[in-house]
Amino acid sequence: MSLSTFAASPTPEAVTEYHAAVQAISDGQRVYNRMTEIVKTGQPVDPVLRDGLVSEVEQTNNRLNVHLDNAIAAGHAVAMYQKAKLLLAASIIKNKEPACELYGRAAEQGLMAGAVEYAKCLPFYPPTTEYSRRLSILQTTVEGQDFYQSEYPLLTAFPFCFPKHKPALQPGEDALQWVVDNARPQALSSENFRAEGYYVLAMGGTSDAQIVSFLNSAFEHGCREDSARVARMLKDDHSRELIRGPGKKAVQ
Repeated sequence: MSLSTFAASPTPEAVTEYHAAVQAISDGQRVYNRMTEIVKTGQPVDPVLRDGLVSEVEQTNNRLNVHLDNAIAAGHAVAMYQKAKLLLAASIIKNKEPACELYGRAAEQGLMAGAVEYAKCLPFYPPTTEYSRRLSILQTTVEGQDFYQSEYPLLTAFPFCFPKHKPALQPGEDALQWVVDNARPQALSSENFRAEGYYVLAMGGTSDAQIVSFLNSAFEHGCREDSARVARMLKDDHSRELIRGPGKKAVQ
């Protein structure tokens, strides 16, 4: 797989199907909110109402999957990205391969978010030929044009550049809820993903010059923190002096 030289704006058909999927997501959220409100009352639920809401959820999920699949068939990169997220959420054993394949297809279409997640599907150490290939795709996307700017922000979990820094579990606090809150995805803009992409490239850098260049590019595009301490990978003092932004603190 390599970045398609034919990456372009999505077709009208793909856009129509994707927006229909987005509407299904919105409808599903509305039903979920209604169900939550009913549960909070603590009152017995009318079986007819309950069955109706369950049926509505099933119909909404079916609509979502149909429209996402149609959008994917028409080449919509964000539909691929969203389908990958759904597959990961639904996978009990966390089989990442189907989702990572979709991330790769989205990356081929020039979607920065897809390229970032595609690279993150593999450990950055020890370096492998496949990981290097994915970094090459990532570099092409962050340095190129993303034709899906209007579809951002998109969700991602545990970004390096934008860590949550959630306070440690407090006495009496619900541990399960703490874990859920900490793992809840964050919405990143296209520039956030560009920064994250450069940061991932810095993590995979093979020379001081490469690491400095990518790390500084990440900071220039809004990366808030060198959370993986990439700056400490630099071998000489001169390279450390070239670091700008938050990464400089890590080597002082």
